Amino acid sequence: MFNSHSEVLVSAAQLSNIFSISESTIQSLVNDNKIPYTYSHQADLRFNLQDITDWLKSESVFMIVDDSTLIDSFQNHFQSQFPAALRALRSMDQEYSAAKKHKGFNLVKVPSKKYGFLYYVRYFLNGKMIPSKWNTHTNVLLDAVSFAQNNRDKIIDSYLEKHQYTDNIYGILQNYFQKGSSYLAIDEKRNHVLSEKTRSVYFHFITKVFIPFLHSNDVKCFPDITPPVITKFQNHLLCKSNKPQTINRYIGCIKIIFSHLLMTGIIKSDIFEQVKMLKVKTENYELRGCHEIEAVQGVFNSEWDNNLSYLLCLIIYSTGMRNSEIEKIQVKDLIEVEGCHFIDVKRSKTKSGIRMVPLHDFVYRKLSAYIAEAGKAADDYIFLDGVKHNQSTLYREANIAMGGVMGISEAVLDEMGVSFYSGRHYWKTVMNAGGLGSDIEEYFMGHKVSKDVSVLYNHRDKQGKKKLAVKARRVFAILDKYLFKQKTN
Repeated sequence: MFNSHSEVLVSAAQLSNIFSISESTIQSLVNDNKIPYTYSHQADLRFNLQDITDWLKSESVFMIVDDSTLIDSFQNHFQSQFPAALRALRSMDQEYSAAKKHKGFNLVKVPSKKYGFLYYVRYFLNGKMIPSKWNTHTNVLLDAVSFAQNNRDKIIDSYLEKHQYTDNIYGILQNYFQKGSSYLAIDEKRNHVLSEKTRSVYFHFITKVFIPFLHSNDVKCFPDITPPVITKFQNHLLCKSNKPQTINRYIGCIKIIFSHLLMTGIIKSDIFEQVKMLKVKTENYELRGCHEIEAVQGVFNSEWDNNLSYLLCLIIYSTGMRNSEIEKIQVKDLIEVEGCHFIDVKRSKTKSGIRMVPLHDFVYRKLSAYIAEAGKAADDYIFLDGVKHNQSTLYREANIAMGGVMGISEAVLDEMGVSFYSGRHYWKTVMNAGGLGSDIEEYFMGHKVSKDVSVLYNHRDKQGKKKLAVKARRVFAILDKYLFKQKTN
């Protein structure tokens, strides 16, 4: 059966077949130097059957074994000649195999000039192999297993952070502002509602401008979008002759997407905390006009032809709220604190805009009557809900209507630079005239204030509510004096 003038070299797999034990046990014997072995020119582990036979005290031959029949012959030969030795090996195999059974990864040998080979680990996640492998820095099987087990979570978390959304990035960006998208549905439930016109503009910008830019910069996953990438994009838009204020608006729509991704755990940090918006030059812009305080006195005690225009102007002139904040007032946002009515502003353009705005009793009664007549429920928006006109048209109509009550034509309003938003400037002017105090004035307008001020008027605690009520009554007194008081001849 055996050629006594030859030697036989076999692989670990072939030797494990001969012995009817696992390959990992063979490898463990090698690692422990308990079995004779060598390496081929290709750095592959080999076993000289002459040495193996001597190890088992038997004859030796020399040849490269590829014949399965010959492997079977060796198996039968060793089984008949060394049954006790093989039983001992199989007993050892059970011991080694118990230690080698590892779920969630496998080890592969990669040739190494210095070490012969090194083990690399490949992990499985949810039944699928992650298409990457990591060096365990050892050719000792037990040490490689230990490395794979001890570093699994760290390695997989790091991999997923960079790669798990690689295939999803462009799908999310492409579909986010798509009409009827699931992302917008979630945003709307969280009271972040976009007009159809804004949604359409954002969709076109993301799909036609932002996505092509990312492709051209080899961005493959969300972690690749870093603050320097956004800065580069801003510069790209500047080179395309976009104005800074336009670019800031577009960056704002990207921020909407990233806020959603952060909220849902797809990304782990807000990169826009490190992104600076472009500075908008103001020297070439005309100053916004504002009605004189005396000119506005008694205007809201007069009859108006359009009730919606009346209420819109009444709100901005008596609260100083932003246009975008007025649009988002819901019925349930009208609340009472310490005997005073407020508008609970939950959605604003800045974090500082989240605040409580004093609501004069006269204005509260007008709003309540409008809400009751329209049959609005708690979650309904008070203004602009279901209105077909675009918002800018409504604001302009309201501003013109107020001018008409005051005897000022549309042309003169334009010449004066008075717009609907001028009502916000008017509120600040009368509060300053009435000596409200700059800190609470800034707070009520939703401007950034010091931490001390924000803590002082924190409506979430009892003391803060009392302080708010005191200042609110002061606001009401100023409005009574300057806004609602009838002119005297």
